[in-house]
Amino acid sequence: MKRQSEQLAHQTAAGFAPENLLDDPFPIETVPEGPQSEVQNHRMEWWREARLGLFIHWGPYARPAGEWKGEEIQASYSEHIMLRAKIPAAEYEEMAAGWDPSSFDALKWVRTAKRAGLKYIIFTAKHHDGFAMYDSHVSNYSIVQHAAFQRDPLRELAEACEQEEMVLGIYYSHAMDWHDPDSQGNTWDYPGNIGAYDDVESWVHDPDKRSRFERYLNNKSLPQVRELLTDYGKVGLMWFDCGGKLTREQGEQFLDAVYSLQPDCLVNSRVWKAPLGDYSNTSDNQLTTRTLRQDWENIITLNDSWGYKKSDHNWKSPASIIRQMIDVVSKNGNLVINIGPTETGEWDPVSESILLEIGGWLDTYGDSIYGAGASPTAKPSWGRCTVKGNTLYLHVFDWPTDRKLVVPGLKTDVLRAYMLEDGRELKLTRLSEQDLEIELPESLLSEVNEFSKPQVIAVLCSGPIDGNPVGLLDTREGSILELGVFDAEISGAGLKYDTGKKGRDNLLDWTDESAEAVWSVRTLGAADFDVRIEYGSGDAEGGGGTYLVTTGDQSLRAQVQPTGGPYDFREFYVGKLHFPEAGEYLIRLQAERITGQYLMQPRCLKLQR
Repeated sequence: MKRQSEQLAHQTAAGFAPENLLDDPFPIETVPEGPQSEVQNHRMEWWREARLGLFIHWGPYARPAGEWKGEEIQASYSEHIMLRAKIPAAEYEEMAAGWDPSSFDALKWVRTAKRAGLKYIIFTAKHHDGFAMYDSHVSNYSIVQHAAFQRDPLRELAEACEQEEMVLGIYYSHAMDWHDPDSQGNTWDYPGNIGAYDDVESWVHDPDKRSRFERYLNNKSLPQVRELLTDYGKVGLMWFDCGGKLTREQGEQFLDAVYSLQPDCLVNSRVWKAPLGDYSNTSDNQLTTRTLRQDWENIITLNDSWGYKKSDHNWKSPASIIRQMIDVVSKNGNLVINIGPTETGEWDPVSESILLEIGGWLDTYGDSIYGAGASPTAKPSWGRCTVKGNTLYLHVFDWPTDRKLVVPGLKTDVLRAYMLEDGRELKLTRLSEQDLEIELPESLLSEVNEFSKPQVIAVLCSGPIDGNPVGLLDTREGSILELGVFDAEISGAGLKYDTGKKGRDNLLDWTDESAEAVWSVRTLGAADFDVRIEYGSGDAEGGGGTYLVTTGDQSLRAQVQPTGGPYDFREFYVGKLHFPEAGEYLIRLQAERITGQYLMQPRCLKLQR
C-alpha cells in the first residue's frame, strides 16, 4: 500500500493538485547541528541582522505570463510554463528572442526595495528554463546574446546594489535546465532525459543518464556559477534550487566552487539539502513553519506565482505578510518576499503597493525585526515575541477584550513597558515569578480591528532575557488556546508534518499506532478545559480508527469521523480535561487503533476554558 504522501506526490506530478513539488520536497524536520565555527558566524552576521530580503523572479516566462497559444496553462507558477505546456525548446527560444524589456530600471528596483524595508535582493540569473539573465560566456542562450534586449540586467542590478548599499544575492538553478539536452526535466524534446519529478535513485545507477547529467553539470552549470562569482563583484549569497535532484557529492562540488571564489558568500541548503549550506530553506510559499536549524529562511510570494502571471490576482494582504514576517523572525528565521516583474521590466502596481505598505509598518516597528530573533519566553496566544538585546518585543495580533495582556514565561526583571510607536508607558503587574501582565490603555482598543496590522509593545528588561518556553493556558472564561500540530513534537514511524503550505498545516501519514503528537503546557492554577480537535479524514479507503487525548492519568477517547476528504477539515468535541494544580503538563494525541489507510490528518487541538 502506498503511503498517503506518496499518493499525493503522484497526483501533484500528474497535475491534479495545486502545489508544485519542484521546490524542496523533503520532510520538515529539525537538522541536528553542532556549535558553529567563528568563520561561519562571521559569514552569517549581515544575514542575521537583515532578516528581510526580496526575491525577483524574472525571465522570458514574463512574456507569456501564464498563457500559451491563447490558453491559460494550468500551473501555479508561471515560470514553469515550458514544463507544464511541454513547449519545444525551439519554440521557447523563438519567444525569448523577441523579448525587449525596455522599461527595466535597476536603480528604481533597488530604491523601491529599500523603501519597502528589504535588506537584500536575490535575482534569478538562470531559472529552470535554462535562459541566462546575464551576459554568459558559457552559453549564448542569454538575454544579452539571444534576446532583442542586448543589455545585462544582472550587471546593472549589481551596480545599483553597490550604489545603494544593498546586498546582492544570485539565484541559479543548478540541477534543472529544460534547454540543455543533458540536464533534467525536458523529456518531450529529449525522451532519454531524467524526468522533472524523477528522484536520484531512478537515474544514479543508469550509466547513460548519469554521464550525460554530469556532462551538463561540468560543461554548463558549474562554469556559469563560477562566472557569476567572478564577473559581478561581491555576491552576498548564492541561492540554489532543486538540489535534492543531485547526489550529495554533486551538491558539495557547487558548495566548494562558491567558497573557493568568494569565501564570505552564503549558500542555501538547496545546494543539495540540509545539512549542507549555511542556512536551511522552507518549501516555497510555506505559511506554517517550524524552526529548521539555527539559521533558516522562509520564502513567499505576494500572490501564488513567482514569475509574473497575468491571471493571478490572489494577493496576500500586507497585514498577513507582516504577521508571517513576525512569526518567522520570532523563530530566528529570515523572510524573503518575491516579486515577479512584467514583460516590460516594470513592477506590477499591486505588488509595489503591498511592498511599500509593509515598508511603512517597518518604518515604525523595524527595531523589533532587524537584528532581532527568537525569544526564550513562551509563544503567547495573542501574537508573537522577538528579542534584541535586553528588550522583549510583543507583537500583538489579537488584543484581549479585558485589556489585560499576559506575557508568559518572562523570568527577567522588567524596568518598563511602552508602546513602540509613540513611547506611551504601560502599567505592569507580576502574576508569578515567570509571568507578567500589562494593562493596555482603553483608547488603544478602539484603534484596533481584525484587519489592522500588528502593533508592538517594547518590554525593557534589567539584563539578558531568561524565559520558560512552555505555553501558558489562559484560565479566563471563554479563552481558547489553539495547539497547532506544527508546535507539537511528533514521533512514530512515518508520521510527518505536511508541507505547511496553505491548507496543509496538518500531520500526514499517521499509519503507526505507536505514533503521537505531544504539547507541553503550563497552568497558574487548577482549571478545566473543553477539548476540541480539528482534522481531515477521507471517506472510502481514507482515515479511520480511534484516538486518545491524554494528560497525566486522564484519557479522552474518540472515534475518527469522516469529513469528506483528508483536507476537508472539521472540528469535533472530544471531552473535558482537568488540571488539578499549577504546574507543567504534557498533552498527548495518540492513536488507539487504526482501521483506515491512516488514522486522520489532525491540524490542531483547541482548549477552551
